[in-house]
Amino acid sequence: MIRLLILFCLLGTTAHAHNKSISFSDWLWNGRDIEVLFTVPARDITLLPQTAQSESLEAALSAHLRTSFELLQINTSCTLTQPFTARPARVGYIRMEGVYRCLSENAALEVDNNVFFDVIRSHVHLARIQIGPRRTMQGQEVLFTTNERTFSLNPMSPQELSPRQNFFEALARYFRLGVEHIATGVDHLAFVLCLVLLATSVRQLLILVSGFTLGHSLTLVLSALGLVAPDPNVVEAVIGGSIAALAAEGILTRAGLMPRAGLIAAGLIYAIAGLSIIFTSPLPLAGWAGFMLFAVSYGFAIRSDADRRAVAPVITTAFGLFHGFGFAGLLHDVGLPDGQILSGLLGFNLGVEFGQLIFIFVILLPLRMLLHDLRSPKVSWSDILASILTGYGVFLFVQRGLL
Repeated sequence: MIRLLILFCLLGTTAHAHNKSISFSDWLWNGRDIEVLFTVPARDITLLPQTAQSESLEAALSAHLRTSFELLQINTSCTLTQPFTARPARVGYIRMEGVYRCLSENAALEVDNNVFFDVIRSHVHLARIQIGPRRTMQGQEVLFTTNERTFSLNPMSPQELSPRQNFFEALARYFRLGVEHIATGVDHLAFVLCLVLLATSVRQLLILVSGFTLGHSLTLVLSALGLVAPDPNVVEAVIGGSIAALAAEGILTRAGLMPRAGLIAAGLIYAIAGLSIIFTSPLPLAGWAGFMLFAVSYGFAIRSDADRRAVAPVITTAFGLFHGFGFAGLLHDVGLPDGQILSGLLGFNLGVEFGQLIFIFVILLPLRMLLHDLRSPKVSWSDILASILTGYGVFLFVQRGLL
C-alpha cells in the first residue's frame, strides 16, 4: 500500500503538469473603483470545475474569478459592481474585465488571489497594480504562486509602487519560484526518477545528474536571455520522449532488443507523423524526421551494458538541454526582475537544483533501497516502475506531438 501511495504521488498528476500554466492581470486603482483585466490561456479554463456547468469558457472563467478574488479594505470586502465579462484577446487566450468598488481611495488594500491554484498547483499569476486615472506600463508587479496568494498595497506609501528589487530579494523570490516549478513539474521529476533507475551506483548517479544539470543550466540561461529560441512544441515532445527512452533503456538493453526497438520506434513515429497531418499537429515535419533519426541512432548505439554505461552521460546531458528550454518557458512568461537579471537567473536555477537534489536524496534513493530490500515478484520492482514511466513518457510524447 505504501509503495502504491508513493507511486501515485509521483505519477498521479494530470498530463498538463509541466505545460506551463500562467495567467496575467492588470489592475487600475482609480478613486474607489478598481478595474481588473484578467488574461489566461483557454486550455487552462477547461480544467476548471465550472466548465461542466457553463455554456462557454468565458462563462466558466467569469464564475471562477467571481469566487477566487477577494479584495479587503478596512476589514470589509470590496463589491464586484461590474461582473467579469469577455474582452478581445489574442488567439488561444481569453480576457475578462471586472470592476470592484471599495470603501476608500486612501485606505490600504489586501488582495487574496486564489485563481487556478487549487486546480493547477504549478500555476503562476503575474499581476501589475497601478494607481491613477489611466493604464500605463508602470506599476507594482506582483508574482502570485500556490504558496504566495496575498498582497497588500497602501496607496499613501508611494515607495511600495517601486517594482525594483535588490539582489537578495530577487534571488530569494526566484529561488522559491524554481523550487515550486521543479516540485510541480511531474515530467521533470519523472525524468530524474529515470536517472535513479538507470544508475548502477551513487557515483554514476552523481555523474548523470551533473550532466543533466550542466545541460539544462546552459539552455536555461541562453533561452531566458533570448539568445536561443527553439520551437516550444518540439521541446515539450522531446521531454516526453526522453522519459520513455531512458525508462525503457535498461529493460531493452538486458534483453538485447535496443536496435530492434529503435527501428520499431522509428516506424511508430512515422505513423504518428502521418496522423499529425490529420490532427494539424503543431510539430513541423522536420521535427518528426529528427525523432525518427534519433530513434534509430539511439537504438543501434546501445547493444550492451558497456555501451549503455558509456552513452548514459552523453544522452543525459543532451536531454538536459531540452529540459532547460522547458524550464526557461516559465521565465519567458513571468519575466526576470528589472535590473536584477543575474540574481533572477541564479535564484531560479539554484531553486531548481535544490528541489531536484531533495527529490533524489530524500525521496528516490530511500525508495530505491526500500524496493531493493522487499521481496519482489518475478519482475523486479525497478522494471515495473520503469515500464510505468515508459508508458507515461510515450503518452506525453504523442499528446504533445499531436495536440
